[in-house]
Amino acid sequence: MNSDLLDDIEPFYVMEILEEAQKYEKKGIDISHLEIGEPTQKTNKLIKQYAKKAISNNHDRYSHSLGIQSLREAISKKYKKEMDIDISQNEVIITTGSSAAIMLGLITSIEQGDEVILVEPYYPCYPQIVKIFGGQPKLLTTYPEENFQIDISRLKKMITKRTKLLIINSPSNPTGVTQSSEVLKSIAKLDIKVISDEIYQGLNYAQSPDTILKYKRDSLVVNGFSKFYSMTGWRLGYLIAPKKMVRNIQKLQQNMFICAPTISQYSALGALKINYKEINKMKAEYIDKKDLILNKLEDLGIGVNYKPDSAFYIFCNMESFCQDSLELSLDMLQKVNLAVAPGKDFGPNYNQYIRLSYASSITNLRKGLKKLKKYISEYT
Repeated sequence: MNSDLLDDIEPFYVMEILEEAQKYEKKGIDISHLEIGEPTQKTNKLIKQYAKKAISNNHDRYSHSLGIQSLREAISKKYKKEMDIDISQNEVIITTGSSAAIMLGLITSIEQGDEVILVEPYYPCYPQIVKIFGGQPKLLTTYPEENFQIDISRLKKMITKRTKLLIINSPSNPTGVTQSSEVLKSIAKLDIKVISDEIYQGLNYAQSPDTILKYKRDSLVVNGFSKFYSMTGWRLGYLIAPKKMVRNIQKLQQNMFICAPTISQYSALGALKINYKEINKMKAEYIDKKDLILNKLEDLGIGVNYKPDSAFYIFCNMESFCQDSLELSLDMLQKVNLAVAPGKDFGPNYNQYIRLSYASSITNLRKGLKKLKKYISEYT
């Protein structure tokens, strides 16, 4: 890989903020973390039980490169039960986190110089990974006044002979918005490959979970266990791919990752058995947290002129308070010890925004919001 390409890769600014915050914490300073999209709920006891069982049974070696059969079967059954979609276990590849699933999907979908349409605001790593694998990112901007829904007419105009792929993220990081079924149906009618990152699927509060697979069966779907099941450190995701692509993806998996973490795979079997009463309780708590933040932001005069309906993020318009979101984020960290994610991470048109994560405890959210109020009143 040439040095010019590496020089062109942007940092993951959320991680830059986190690492800067950790420097303050080493000095004994109390930081309120609203920057990281990491659920703070304890990992469910069933997941831990399955992990212990796997260790006791010596299931701690390499697994099959596609993943253990029982987990692939369980994922297949989950899609049938929850969304009435028939997916063969032979279309499921278990990966080392959803990041590996995105990489495997990209490598097998694009060639050098292909255009890849990204929906802005986007997950920060998308354009960087696309560039690393030789693609050319092309931005389709969505807007809060349109509830960040994809405008199909604008999308159609962007597609050229060089356009190979569209990456969508629904529910979305950073907006917490789900694309409507009408949008997904319209995308399905276009002559373009689709990678749909659905890692926040299930964390929907205004509608039932949806998937591009209902409308475009040859799509590549990225999903995993980190967000919904609070298993971020277990590093377990999966890719659903058309059968004709699976063998090539498997060969890449063998060469790049060998297999996903075996103990984590067995643990995921426990995750899929968690009682829905517990899951519904978790979702109700997220709704309460979302409403708390939205009410406090309105009191502070911070713009949220759209309706977040999923995941655990709120994307805030800070144009009244800053010109550069990274500078603003670093200043907040220094002056009131509040960590937020700069909008610069999520696309060039959103450099006056910040993202707040409400994946943490109510206590931490209230403390963070007090610090945000202090910053707005004293330093802007």
